[in-house]
Amino acid sequence: MIAFLHGTLIYRDIEKSLIILETGGVGYEVYMPMPNFEKNSAYVSEGTVLSLFIHTYVREDRITLYGFDTRLQREIFSLLLDVKDVGPKLAVTILSSIDAGNLINILTMQDISALCAIKGIGQSKAERIIMELKNKILKKSAAFNDIKAGDLCVKNVKYREREDVNLISENKNGCEIINRAIPVEKQPSDIIMESAQALEALGYSRLDSFNLASKVFNAVKSEGNVPAATEDLTKECLKHIYSKKNL
Repeated sequence: MIAFLHGTLIYRDIEKSLIILETGGVGYEVYMPMPNFEKNSAYVSEGTVLSLFIHTYVREDRITLYGFDTRLQREIFSLLLDVKDVGPKLAVTILSSIDAGNLINILTMQDISALCAIKGIGQSKAERIIMELKNKILKKSAAFNDIKAGDLCVKNVKYREREDVNLISENKNGCEIINRAIPVEKQPSDIIMESAQALEALGYSRLDSFNLASKVFNAVKSEGNVPAATEDLTKECLKHIYSKKNL
């Protein structure tokens, strides 16, 4: 099972979302989401050295490789394949239309209209995608830390993250270790998931908590007041719960 490839781009076909990556004297056909070609200049020039996370898609008649810049892209791609009537071609189309991080936000907020805007997805399919994935997204939220394939091994430089704010370099066993501070800005999906976990701690079921947090977030957003923190959304959820009890 191929999970990672590092090699040289020797051919690209933007229309087919296809590249050929040469590594160790072997050329691998790899299908990729279109934004990787359009937004990243590294994919424009043949001869560029690339690192990719790979999803190996196996069927009786063929084996197809799908490549991704980040682990998050590959995780979301795998989840999409679990949805009925969503194959790899449509999954690539979805990730070509929506950034993986934004897709998590859409699934968490249960934004059906955003999915319907993608070619090949109608109302029923958008509803099915959200219905089948929202609980999985909630369960796997802690695993959605993004890692770039290119950061795993670039010219014998290994990367690791630190919580401090300084950029520190040190030598260790001949390798340069680069500690990079990455500012963390909470996304809507983070706020919704954390609020759902807070409600779950109060005794509500996981799915009910998730649905309520998503519903209240969208309601508050429609009023022009986007919750900026988990505490804000949790308070709004509790207000909603108490208002229902007093009816």
